[in-house]
Amino acid sequence: MLKRFARLWEGETNGVTAAAMIIAIASLASNIVGVLRDHTLAATFGAGHALDAYYAAFRVPDFIYNLVIVGSLSAGFIPVFAEYLETRDKREAWHLAEQVLSVVGATMVVLCLILAVFAPVIVPMTVPGFSPDKLALTIRMARIMFLSPFFLGLSAVMGGILQATRRFVAFSIAPVVYNLGIIFGATVLVPRMGVEGVAWGVVLGAFLHFLIQASVALRLGLQRIPWPSLQTAGVRRILKLMIPRTAGLAVSQLNLVILLIFASALADGSVAVFNLANNLQSFAVSVIGISYAVAAFPVLSKAAGRKDMGGFHSALLGAAQKITFFILPFTACFFLFRAQIVRLALGAGQFGWDDTIRTATVLGVFTISLLGQSLVALYARAFYAMQDTKRPLVIALVSESVNLILAYTLRGPLGITGLVIAFSAATYVQLGLLLWQLRRHHGLTGGAAYATTFLKAGAASLAFIAAGYPVRQLIGTLFPLNMYWQVMLQGGLAGLVGLAAFVFVCWLLKSAEFFDFVSHINKKLFKSKASIAGAEEAQGL
Repeated sequence: MLKRFARLWEGETNGVTAAAMIIAIASLASNIVGVLRDHTLAATFGAGHALDAYYAAFRVPDFIYNLVIVGSLSAGFIPVFAEYLETRDKREAWHLAEQVLSVVGATMVVLCLILAVFAPVIVPMTVPGFSPDKLALTIRMARIMFLSPFFLGLSAVMGGILQATRRFVAFSIAPVVYNLGIIFGATVLVPRMGVEGVAWGVVLGAFLHFLIQASVALRLGLQRIPWPSLQTAGVRRILKLMIPRTAGLAVSQLNLVILLIFASALADGSVAVFNLANNLQSFAVSVIGISYAVAAFPVLSKAAGRKDMGGFHSALLGAAQKITFFILPFTACFFLFRAQIVRLALGAGQFGWDDTIRTATVLGVFTISLLGQSLVALYARAFYAMQDTKRPLVIALVSESVNLILAYTLRGPLGITGLVIAFSAATYVQLGLLLWQLRRHHGLTGGAAYATTFLKAGAASLAFIAAGYPVRQLIGTLFPLNMYWQVMLQGGLAGLVGLAAFVFVCWLLKSAEFFDFVSHINKKLFKSKASIAGAEEAQGL
Protein backbone atom coordinates (compact mmCIF):
# COMPACT_ATOMS: atom_id res chain seq x y z
CA MET A 1 0.00 0.00 0.00
CA LEU A 2 2.78 2.41 0.95
CA LYS A 3 4.75 1.50 -2.18
CA ARG A 4 1.69 2.14 -4.34
CA PHE A 5 1.16 5.51 -2.68
CA ALA A 6 4.86 6.36 -3.17
CA ARG A 7 4.61 5.52 -6.89
CA LEU A 8 1.54 7.72 -7.22
CA TRP A 9 3.14 10.54 -5.21
CA GLU A 10 6.47 10.56 -7.04
CA GLY A 11 5.63 8.87 -10.35
CA GLU A 12 5.39 10.51 -13.76
CA THR A 13 1.92 11.06 -15.23
CA ASN A 14 1.48 10.14 -18.91
CA GLY A 15 -1.15 11.77 -21.11
CA VAL A 16 -2.78 15.20 -20.94
CA THR A 17 -6.17 13.83 -19.93
CA ALA A 18 -4.71 11.77 -17.07
CA ALA A 19 -2.71 14.78 -15.88
CA ALA A 20 -5.72 17.08 -16.24
CA MET A 21 -7.88 14.68 -14.21
CA ILE A 22 -5.31 14.55 -11.40
CA ILE A 23 -5.04 18.33 -11.36
CA ALA A 24 -8.82 18.73 -11.63
CA ILE A 25 -9.54 16.34 -8.74
CA ALA A 26 -6.93 18.03 -6.55
CA SER A 27 -8.18 21.44 -7.68
CA LEU A 28 -11.70 20.37 -6.77
CA ALA A 29 -10.46 19.37 -3.31
CA SER A 30 -8.52 22.63 -3.02
CA ASN A 31 -11.54 24.69 -4.01
CA ILE A 32 -13.78 22.80 -1.59
CA VAL A 33 -11.28 23.57 1.15
CA GLY A 34 -11.13 27.12 -0.21
CA VAL A 35 -14.90 27.44 0.10
CA LEU A 36 -14.62 26.09 3.64
CA ARG A 37 -11.93 28.73 4.24
CA ASP A 38 -14.19 31.52 2.96
CA HIS A 39 -17.12 30.07 4.90
CA THR A 40 -15.04 30.19 8.08
CA LEU A 41 -13.90 33.76 7.40
CA ALA A 42 -17.40 34.95 6.46
CA ALA A 43 -19.00 33.31 9.48
CA THR A 44 -16.33 34.71 11.81
CA PHE A 45 -16.18 38.28 10.52
CA GLY A 46 -19.10 38.86 8.12
CA ALA A 47 -18.79 41.03 5.01
CA GLY A 48 -17.54 44.06 6.90
CA HIS A 49 -14.63 45.92 8.48
CA ALA A 50 -12.32 43.01 9.46
CA LEU A 51 -12.78 40.95 6.29
CA ASP A 52 -12.24 44.02 4.12
CA ALA A 53 -8.92 44.54 5.94
CA TYR A 54 -7.89 40.90 5.46
CA TYR A 55 -8.54 40.86 1.71
CA ALA A 56 -6.93 44.27 1.25
CA ALA A 57 -3.83 43.14 3.19
CA PHE A 58 -3.71 39.93 1.18
CA ARG A 59 -3.73 41.82 -2.12
CA VAL A 60 -0.22 43.34 -1.80
CA PRO A 61 1.76 40.12 -1.08
CA ASP A 62 -0.43 38.32 -3.60
CA PHE A 63 0.43 41.03 -6.13
CA ILE A 64 4.16 40.43 -5.56
CA TYR A 65 3.84 36.65 -5.65
CA ASN A 66 1.86 36.65 -8.90
CA LEU A 67 4.04 39.34 -10.44
CA VAL A 68 7.47 37.90 -9.66
CA ILE A 69 6.81 34.19 -9.38
CA VAL A 70 3.67 32.46 -10.59
CA GLY A 71 3.05 33.32 -14.22
CA SER A 72 6.36 34.92 -15.11
CA LEU A 73 8.52 32.13 -13.66
CA SER A 74 6.33 29.47 -15.24
CA ALA A 75 6.43 31.22 -18.60
CA GLY A 76 10.23 31.33 -18.53
CA PHE A 77 11.39 28.41 -16.43
CA ILE A 78 9.20 25.49 -17.54
CA PRO A 79 9.82 25.75 -21.33
CA VAL A 80 13.59 26.23 -20.89
CA PHE A 81 13.94 23.53 -18.22
CA ALA A 82 11.84 21.12 -20.33
CA GLU A 83 14.04 21.86 -23.33
CA TYR A 84 17.19 21.19 -21.27
CA LEU A 85 15.77 17.86 -20.11
CA GLU A 86 14.91 16.89 -23.70
CA THR A 87 18.02 18.07 -25.54
CA ARG A 88 20.91 18.36 -23.05
CA ASP A 89 22.67 16.45 -20.33
CA LYS A 90 20.35 15.87 -17.37
CA ARG A 91 22.90 17.23 -14.89
CA GLU A 92 23.04 20.49 -16.85
CA ALA A 93 19.25 20.77 -16.56
CA TRP A 94 19.32 20.21 -12.79
CA HIS A 95 22.14 22.71 -12.38
CA LEU A 96 19.88 25.24 -14.10
CA ALA A 97 17.05 24.44 -11.65
CA GLU A 98 19.42 24.84 -8.69
CA GLN A 99 20.56 28.25 -9.91
CA VAL A 100 16.97 29.41 -10.46
CA LEU A 101 16.00 28.26 -6.96
CA SER A 102 18.93 30.19 -5.48
CA VAL A 103 18.17 33.39 -7.41
CA VAL A 104 14.46 33.27 -6.57
CA GLY A 105 15.12 32.67 -2.87
CA ALA A 106 17.59 35.57 -2.60
CA THR A 107 15.28 37.89 -4.55
CA MET A 108 12.28 37.13 -2.37
CA VAL A 109 14.22 37.66 0.88
CA VAL A 110 15.23 41.17 -0.20
CA LEU A 111 11.82 41.99 -1.63
CA CYS A 112 9.88 40.81 1.44
CA LEU A 113 12.10 42.86 3.77
CA ILE A 114 11.60 45.99 1.69
CA LEU A 115 7.84 45.48 1.62
CA ALA A 116 7.64 44.96 5.40
CA VAL A 117 9.61 48.16 6.07
CA PHE A 118 7.62 50.30 3.64
CA ALA A 119 4.16 48.78 4.33
CA PRO A 120 2.87 52.05 5.92
CA VAL A 121 3.62 53.76 2.60
CA ILE A 122 2.52 51.03 0.17
CA VAL A 123 -0.73 49.79 1.74
CA PRO A 124 -2.53 53.18 2.02
CA MET A 125 -2.11 53.66 -1.73
CA THR A 126 -4.17 50.51 -2.39
CA VAL A 127 -7.10 51.40 -0.08
CA PRO A 128 -7.49 55.19 0.02
CA GLY A 129 -11.13 54.84 1.05
CA PHE A 130 -10.38 53.00 4.31
CA SER A 131 -10.85 54.67 7.68
CA PRO A 132 -7.72 55.17 9.89
CA ASP A 133 -8.57 52.20 12.15
CA LYS A 134 -9.29 49.95 9.19
CA LEU A 135 -6.09 51.07 7.48
CA ALA A 136 -3.96 50.40 10.59
CA LEU A 137 -5.34 46.86 10.83
CA THR A 138 -4.65 46.29 7.11
CA ILE A 139 -1.02 47.42 7.50
CA ARG A 140 -0.43 45.10 10.48
CA MET A 141 -1.85 42.13 8.63
CA ALA A 142 0.07 42.93 5.44
CA ARG A 143 3.39 43.02 7.30
CA ILE A 144 2.76 39.51 8.60
CA MET A 145 1.68 38.23 5.20
CA PHE A 146 4.82 39.60 3.55
CA LEU A 147 6.55 36.47 4.87
CA SER A 148 4.45 34.25 2.61
CA PRO A 149 5.92 35.24 -0.82
CA PHE A 150 9.32 33.87 0.26
CA PHE A 151 7.96 30.36 0.84
CA LEU A 152 5.64 30.56 -2.17
CA GLY A 153 8.52 31.72 -4.37
CA LEU A 154 10.61 28.67 -3.47
CA SER A 155 7.50 26.52 -3.87
CA ALA A 156 6.89 27.92 -7.37
CA VAL A 157 10.32 26.69 -8.51
CA MET A 158 9.55 23.26 -7.04
CA GLY A 159 6.19 23.34 -8.82
CA GLY A 160 7.86 24.23 -12.11
CA ILE A 161 10.16 21.22 -11.73
CA LEU A 162 7.20 18.96 -10.99
CA GLN A 163 5.24 20.23 -14.01
CA ALA A 164 8.18 19.92 -16.40
CA THR A 165 8.81 16.34 -15.22
CA ARG A 166 5.05 15.60 -15.19
CA ARG A 167 4.79 14.88 -11.45
CA PHE A 168 1.36 16.39 -10.92
CA VAL A 169 0.13 14.83 -7.67
CA ALA A 170 2.21 16.79 -5.13
CA PHE A 171 1.93 19.90 -7.35
CA SER A 172 -1.86 19.60 -7.24
CA ILE A 173 -2.12 18.88 -3.51
CA ALA A 174 -0.06 21.93 -2.47
CA PRO A 175 -2.98 24.44 -2.73
CA VAL A 176 -5.09 22.19 -0.48
CA VAL A 177 -2.62 22.41 2.40
CA TYR A 178 -2.21 26.13 1.75
CA ASN A 179 -5.92 26.67 2.37
CA LEU A 180 -5.81 24.37 5.39
CA GLY A 181 -3.16 26.64 6.89
CA ILE A 182 -5.47 29.66 6.50
CA ILE A 183 -8.36 27.73 8.07
CA PHE A 184 -6.09 26.82 10.97
CA GLY A 185 -5.33 30.50 11.41
CA ALA A 186 -9.02 31.47 11.36
CA THR A 187 -10.19 28.74 13.73
CA VAL A 188 -7.25 28.22 16.10
CA LEU A 189 -5.13 31.38 16.01
CA VAL A 190 -7.84 34.07 15.76
CA PRO A 191 -9.37 33.24 19.19
CA ARG A 192 -5.88 33.58 20.69
CA MET A 193 -4.35 36.40 18.61
CA GLY A 194 -7.29 38.30 17.15
CA VAL A 195 -7.79 38.93 13.44
CA GLU A 196 -4.01 38.91 12.86
CA GLY A 197 -4.18 35.14 13.43
CA VAL A 198 -5.59 34.77 9.91
CA ALA A 199 -2.46 36.47 8.55
CA TRP A 200 -0.24 33.99 10.41
CA GLY A 201 -2.40 31.23 8.93
CA VAL A 202 -1.51 32.52 5.45
CA VAL A 203 2.20 32.25 6.32
CA LEU A 204 1.71 28.72 7.68
CA GLY A 205 -0.17 27.72 4.53
CA ALA A 206 2.64 29.10 2.33
CA PHE A 207 5.23 27.07 4.24
CA LEU A 208 3.17 23.89 3.87
CA HIS A 209 2.71 24.66 0.15
CA PHE A 210 6.49 24.68 -0.23
CA LEU A 211 7.04 21.61 1.95
CA ILE A 212 4.63 19.39 -0.02
CA GLN A 213 6.23 20.12 -3.41
CA ALA A 214 9.80 20.03 -2.08
CA SER A 215 9.20 16.52 -0.73
CA VAL A 216 9.13 15.26 -4.34
CA ALA A 217 11.22 17.82 -6.24
CA LEU A 218 14.25 17.44 -3.97
CA ARG A 219 14.41 13.71 -4.76
CA LEU A 220 14.37 14.10 -8.54
CA GLY A 221 17.76 15.68 -9.13
CA LEU A 222 18.35 18.76 -6.98
CA GLN A 223 21.60 18.29 -5.05
CA ARG A 224 22.77 21.66 -3.75
CA ILE A 225 21.84 25.32 -3.50
CA PRO A 226 24.63 27.39 -5.12
CA TRP A 227 25.37 31.05 -4.47
CA PRO A 228 22.91 33.24 -6.43
CA SER A 229 24.32 34.11 -9.85
CA LEU A 230 23.02 35.35 -13.17
CA GLN A 231 26.03 34.07 -15.10
CA THR A 232 24.41 30.80 -16.21
CA ALA A 233 23.19 31.14 -19.82
CA GLY A 234 19.95 29.32 -19.03
CA VAL A 235 19.13 31.65 -16.13
CA ARG A 236 19.68 34.71 -18.31
CA ARG A 237 17.48 33.19 -20.99
CA ILE A 238 14.72 32.54 -18.45
CA LEU A 239 14.99 36.13 -17.21
CA LYS A 240 14.74 37.37 -20.79
CA LEU A 241 11.51 35.42 -21.25
CA MET A 242 10.22 36.54 -17.86
CA ILE A 243 10.57 40.26 -18.47
CA PRO A 244 7.64 40.64 -20.92
CA ARG A 245 5.54 38.19 -18.88
CA THR A 246 6.34 40.08 -15.68
CA ALA A 247 5.35 43.33 -17.34
CA GLY A 248 2.09 41.75 -18.50
CA LEU A 249 1.36 40.44 -15.03
CA ALA A 250 2.23 43.85 -13.60
CA VAL A 251 -0.52 45.31 -15.75
CA SER A 252 -2.96 42.60 -14.67
CA GLN A 253 -2.08 42.81 -10.98
CA LEU A 254 -2.07 46.61 -11.04
CA ASN A 255 -5.53 46.40 -12.54
CA LEU A 256 -6.69 44.31 -9.56
CA VAL A 257 -5.18 46.86 -7.19
CA ILE A 258 -7.03 49.66 -8.98
CA LEU A 259 -10.27 47.69 -8.75
CA LEU A 260 -9.52 47.34 -5.03
CA ILE A 261 -9.09 51.13 -4.84
CA PHE A 262 -12.46 51.61 -6.54
CA ALA A 263 -14.12 49.03 -4.25
CA SER A 264 -12.63 50.57 -1.09
CA ALA A 265 -14.56 53.77 -1.81
CA LEU A 266 -17.89 51.95 -2.20
CA ALA A 267 -20.19 50.65 0.54
CA ASP A 268 -18.65 48.90 3.55
CA GLY A 269 -18.08 45.24 2.71
CA SER A 270 -17.66 45.80 -1.05
CA VAL A 271 -14.05 44.56 -1.00
CA ALA A 272 -15.15 41.40 0.83
CA VAL A 273 -18.12 40.79 -1.50
CA PHE A 274 -15.94 41.19 -4.61
CA ASN A 275 -13.30 38.77 -3.28
CA LEU A 276 -15.79 36.19 -1.98
CA ALA A 277 -17.65 36.11 -5.31
CA ASN A 278 -14.35 36.00 -7.21
CA ASN A 279 -13.16 33.06 -5.11
CA LEU A 280 -16.39 31.15 -5.78
CA GLN A 281 -16.30 31.70 -9.55
CA SER A 282 -12.63 30.77 -9.66
CA PHE A 283 -13.73 27.31 -8.46
CA ALA A 284 -14.84 26.46 -12.01
CA VAL A 285 -11.90 28.18 -13.69
CA SER A 286 -9.42 26.33 -11.47
CA VAL A 287 -11.02 22.89 -11.73
CA ILE A 288 -11.51 23.02 -15.51
CA GLY A 289 -9.59 25.82 -17.22
CA ILE A 290 -6.40 25.90 -15.17
CA SER A 291 -6.27 22.10 -14.85
CA TYR A 292 -6.28 21.53 -18.60
CA ALA A 293 -4.01 24.52 -19.28
CA VAL A 294 -1.41 23.33 -16.76
CA ALA A 295 -1.62 19.72 -17.98
CA ALA A 296 -1.25 20.77 -21.62
CA PHE A 297 1.64 23.20 -21.03
CA PRO A 298 4.49 20.62 -20.85
CA VAL A 299 3.12 18.86 -23.94
CA LEU A 300 2.89 22.16 -25.82
CA SER A 301 6.40 23.14 -24.68
CA LYS A 302 7.92 19.85 -25.83
CA ALA A 303 6.10 20.01 -29.19
CA ALA A 304 7.28 23.58 -29.70
CA GLY A 305 10.82 22.59 -28.73
CA ARG A 306 10.76 19.85 -31.39
CA LYS A 307 9.23 22.28 -33.94
CA ASP A 308 6.30 19.86 -34.24
CA MET A 309 3.58 22.40 -35.05
CA GLY A 310 1.13 19.72 -36.14
CA GLY A 311 1.33 18.09 -32.71
CA PHE A 312 1.25 21.53 -31.09
CA HIS A 313 -1.98 22.56 -32.84
CA SER A 314 -3.58 19.18 -32.18
CA ALA A 315 -2.83 19.35 -28.43
CA LEU A 316 -3.99 22.96 -28.21
CA LEU A 317 -7.25 22.31 -30.05
CA GLY A 318 -7.98 19.20 -27.99
CA ALA A 319 -7.43 21.07 -24.72
CA ALA A 320 -9.61 23.99 -25.89
CA GLN A 321 -12.43 21.61 -26.83
CA LYS A 322 -12.26 19.81 -23.48
CA ILE A 323 -12.23 23.08 -21.55
CA THR A 324 -15.25 24.36 -23.48
CA PHE A 325 -17.20 21.13 -23.07
CA PHE A 326 -16.78 21.15 -19.28
CA ILE A 327 -16.85 24.88 -18.51
CA LEU A 328 -20.16 25.66 -20.24
CA PRO A 329 -22.27 23.41 -17.96
CA PHE A 330 -20.36 24.86 -14.99
CA THR A 331 -21.39 28.30 -16.24
CA ALA A 332 -25.03 27.22 -16.48
CA CYS A 333 -24.91 25.69 -13.00
CA PHE A 334 -23.27 28.69 -11.34
CA PHE A 335 -25.68 31.13 -12.99
CA LEU A 336 -28.81 29.12 -12.18
CA PHE A 337 -27.82 28.35 -8.58
CA ARG A 338 -25.81 31.46 -7.70
CA ALA A 339 -27.89 32.31 -4.61
CA GLN A 340 -27.92 28.70 -3.41
CA ILE A 341 -24.15 28.38 -3.89
CA VAL A 342 -23.44 31.55 -1.92
CA ARG A 343 -25.86 30.62 0.85
CA LEU A 344 -24.50 27.10 1.25
CA ALA A 345 -20.87 28.15 0.97
CA LEU A 346 -20.89 31.31 3.07
CA GLY A 347 -24.23 31.73 4.83
CA ALA A 348 -23.50 31.37 8.54
CA GLY A 349 -22.69 33.43 11.60
CA GLN A 350 -22.16 37.09 10.75
CA PHE A 351 -22.78 36.55 7.02
CA GLY A 352 -26.47 37.44 6.69
CA TRP A 353 -29.07 37.37 3.92
CA ASP A 354 -28.20 40.85 2.63
CA ASP A 355 -24.58 39.74 2.27
CA THR A 356 -25.79 36.65 0.42
CA ILE A 357 -27.83 38.68 -2.09
CA ARG A 358 -24.98 41.11 -2.76
CA THR A 359 -22.47 38.30 -3.27
CA ALA A 360 -24.85 36.22 -5.42
CA THR A 361 -25.49 39.18 -7.71
CA VAL A 362 -21.77 39.70 -8.25
CA LEU A 363 -21.24 35.95 -8.74
CA GLY A 364 -23.93 35.89 -11.43
CA VAL A 365 -22.08 38.55 -13.42
CA PHE A 366 -18.75 36.77 -12.92
CA THR A 367 -20.14 33.59 -14.53
CA ILE A 368 -20.32 35.39 -17.89
CA SER A 369 -16.53 35.31 -18.10
CA LEU A 370 -15.87 31.69 -17.03
CA LEU A 371 -15.27 30.44 -20.58
CA GLY A 372 -13.13 33.46 -21.43
CA GLN A 373 -10.95 33.13 -18.33
CA SER A 374 -10.43 29.41 -18.93
CA LEU A 375 -9.42 29.76 -22.57
CA VAL A 376 -7.18 32.77 -21.84
CA ALA A 377 -5.26 30.56 -19.38
CA LEU A 378 -4.71 27.99 -22.14
CA TYR A 379 -3.94 30.28 -25.08
CA ALA A 380 -1.53 32.43 -23.07
CA ARG A 381 0.42 29.26 -22.25
CA ALA A 382 0.46 28.41 -25.94
CA PHE A 383 2.51 31.56 -26.52
CA TYR A 384 4.77 30.81 -23.55
CA ALA A 385 5.37 27.27 -24.82
CA MET A 386 6.73 28.83 -28.01
CA GLN A 387 8.83 31.17 -25.83
CA ASP A 388 6.86 34.14 -27.13
CA THR A 389 6.05 36.36 -24.15
CA LYS A 390 5.91 39.74 -25.92
CA ARG A 391 2.61 39.38 -27.75
CA PRO A 392 0.68 38.34 -24.61
CA LEU A 393 2.12 41.47 -22.93
CA VAL A 394 0.75 43.81 -25.59
CA ILE A 395 -2.59 42.01 -25.50
CA ALA A 396 -2.68 42.29 -21.70
CA LEU A 397 -2.05 46.04 -21.94
CA VAL A 398 -4.95 46.49 -24.34
CA SER A 399 -7.43 44.32 -22.41
CA GLU A 400 -6.57 45.80 -19.02
CA SER A 401 -6.98 49.29 -20.42
CA VAL A 402 -10.48 48.30 -21.51
CA ASN A 403 -11.09 46.91 -18.03
CA LEU A 404 -10.04 50.07 -16.24
CA ILE A 405 -11.93 52.41 -18.56
CA LEU A 406 -15.14 50.41 -18.16
CA ALA A 407 -14.65 50.02 -14.39
CA TYR A 408 -14.17 53.76 -13.94
CA THR A 409 -17.26 54.44 -16.08
CA LEU A 410 -19.56 51.85 -14.50
CA ARG A 411 -18.57 52.06 -10.81
CA GLY A 412 -20.81 55.09 -10.26
CA PRO A 413 -24.13 53.86 -11.63
CA LEU A 414 -23.64 50.12 -10.94
CA GLY A 415 -21.27 49.97 -7.95
CA ILE A 416 -19.44 46.70 -7.38
CA THR A 417 -21.44 45.01 -10.18
CA GLY A 418 -20.01 47.53 -12.64
CA LEU A 419 -16.47 46.45 -11.72
CA VAL A 420 -17.32 42.82 -12.50
CA ILE A 421 -18.97 43.72 -15.82
CA ALA A 422 -15.79 45.57 -16.77
CA PHE A 423 -13.68 42.55 -15.77
CA SER A 424 -15.82 40.17 -17.85
CA ALA A 425 -15.81 42.38 -20.94
CA ALA A 426 -12.02 42.80 -20.80
CA THR A 427 -11.58 39.02 -20.49
CA TYR A 428 -13.24 38.44 -23.86
CA VAL A 429 -11.27 41.27 -25.44
CA GLN A 430 -8.11 39.48 -24.27
CA LEU A 431 -9.36 36.12 -25.57
CA GLY A 432 -10.21 37.55 -28.97
CA LEU A 433 -6.81 39.19 -29.35
CA LEU A 434 -4.96 36.03 -28.29
CA LEU A 435 -6.85 33.96 -30.88
CA TRP A 436 -6.22 36.54 -33.57
CA GLN A 437 -2.50 36.57 -32.92
CA LEU A 438 -2.28 32.76 -32.71
CA ARG A 439 -3.92 32.46 -36.11
CA ARG A 440 -1.92 35.30 -37.68
CA HIS A 441 1.58 34.44 -36.44
CA HIS A 442 1.43 30.74 -35.56
CA GLY A 443 -1.10 29.37 -38.02
CA LEU A 444 -3.65 28.14 -35.45
CA THR A 445 -6.14 25.78 -37.10
CA GLY A 446 -9.25 23.86 -36.09
CA GLY A 447 -11.83 26.66 -35.94
CA ALA A 448 -14.63 24.54 -37.44
CA ALA A 449 -13.98 21.63 -35.06
CA TYR A 450 -13.99 24.01 -32.08
CA ALA A 451 -17.21 25.68 -33.25
CA THR A 452 -18.91 22.27 -33.36
CA THR A 453 -17.85 21.56 -29.78
CA PHE A 454 -19.03 25.00 -28.63
CA LEU A 455 -22.45 24.71 -30.26
CA LYS A 456 -23.15 21.21 -28.96
CA ALA A 457 -21.95 21.94 -25.42
CA GLY A 458 -23.79 25.27 -25.49
CA ALA A 459 -27.06 23.62 -26.52
CA ALA A 460 -26.68 21.00 -23.77
CA SER A 461 -25.93 23.72 -21.21
CA LEU A 462 -29.06 25.65 -22.21
CA ALA A 463 -30.98 22.40 -21.71
CA PHE A 464 -29.47 22.22 -18.21
CA ILE A 465 -30.94 25.64 -17.38
CA ALA A 466 -34.28 24.95 -19.07
CA ALA A 467 -34.77 21.69 -17.16
CA GLY A 468 -33.34 22.84 -13.83
CA TYR A 469 -35.08 26.22 -13.55
CA PRO A 470 -38.70 24.97 -13.08
CA VAL A 471 -37.53 22.40 -10.50
CA ARG A 472 -35.66 25.13 -8.61
CA GLN A 473 -38.78 27.32 -8.60
CA LEU A 474 -41.05 24.43 -7.55
CA ILE A 475 -38.90 23.50 -4.55
CA GLY A 476 -38.77 27.20 -3.64
CA THR A 477 -42.57 27.28 -3.39
CA LEU A 478 -42.78 24.08 -1.31
CA PHE A 479 -40.20 25.03 1.33
CA PRO A 480 -39.33 28.35 3.00
CA LEU A 481 -35.60 27.73 2.27
CA ASN A 482 -34.49 28.96 5.68
CA MET A 483 -32.71 25.70 6.55
CA TYR A 484 -29.52 24.33 5.03
CA TRP A 485 -31.10 21.01 4.06
CA GLN A 486 -33.89 22.83 2.21
CA VAL A 487 -31.43 24.88 0.15
CA MET A 488 -29.39 21.73 -0.54
CA LEU A 489 -32.55 19.88 -1.58
CA GLN A 490 -33.51 22.69 -3.94
CA GLY A 491 -30.08 22.87 -5.56
CA GLY A 492 -29.50 19.12 -5.53
CA LEU A 493 -32.77 18.06 -7.19
CA ALA A 494 -32.76 20.87 -9.73
CA GLY A 495 -29.09 20.17 -10.47
CA LEU A 496 -29.70 16.47 -11.05
CA VAL A 497 -32.57 17.20 -13.43
CA GLY A 498 -30.43 19.76 -15.25
CA LEU A 499 -27.52 17.32 -15.46
CA ALA A 500 -29.79 14.62 -16.90
CA ALA A 501 -30.94 17.07 -19.57
CA PHE A 502 -27.32 18.02 -20.33
CA VAL A 503 -26.29 14.36 -20.74
CA PHE A 504 -29.32 13.58 -22.91
CA VAL A 505 -28.64 16.46 -25.30
CA CYS A 506 -24.95 15.54 -25.50
CA TRP A 507 -25.95 11.98 -26.38
CA LEU A 508 -28.57 13.20 -28.86
CA LEU A 509 -26.10 15.52 -30.61
CA LYS A 510 -23.35 12.86 -30.53
CA SER A 511 -20.88 15.12 -28.73
CA ALA A 512 -17.38 13.72 -29.30
CA GLU A 513 -16.12 15.17 -26.00
CA PHE A 514 -18.95 13.53 -24.08
CA PHE A 515 -18.25 10.07 -25.52
CA ASP A 516 -14.49 10.55 -25.06
CA PHE A 517 -15.09 11.38 -21.41
CA VAL A 518 -17.35 8.36 -20.88
CA SER A 519 -14.80 6.12 -22.61
CA HIS A 520 -11.96 7.47 -20.47
CA ILE A 521 -13.95 6.90 -17.26
CA ASN A 522 -14.77 3.33 -18.35
CA LYS A 523 -11.11 2.62 -19.02
CA LYS A 524 -10.13 3.91 -15.59
CA LEU A 525 -12.90 2.04 -13.79
CA PHE A 526 -12.41 -1.26 -15.58
CA LYS A 527 -8.60 -1.00 -15.97
CA SER A 528 -8.74 -1.36 -19.74
CA LYS A 529 -5.89 0.08 -21.76
CA ALA A 530 -5.63 1.78 -25.10
CA SER A 531 -4.71 -0.66 -27.85
CA ILE A 532 -2.13 1.72 -29.30
CA ALA A 533 0.52 3.18 -27.01
CA GLY A 534 0.53 6.97 -27.06
CA ALA A 535 -2.89 7.21 -28.73
CA GLU A 536 -4.10 9.68 -26.09
CA GLU A 537 -1.23 12.09 -26.78
CA ALA A 538 -1.68 11.71 -30.53
CA GLN A 539 -5.31 12.77 -30.25
CA GLY A 540 -4.33 15.87 -28.28
CA LEU A 541 -6.35 14.77 -25.28
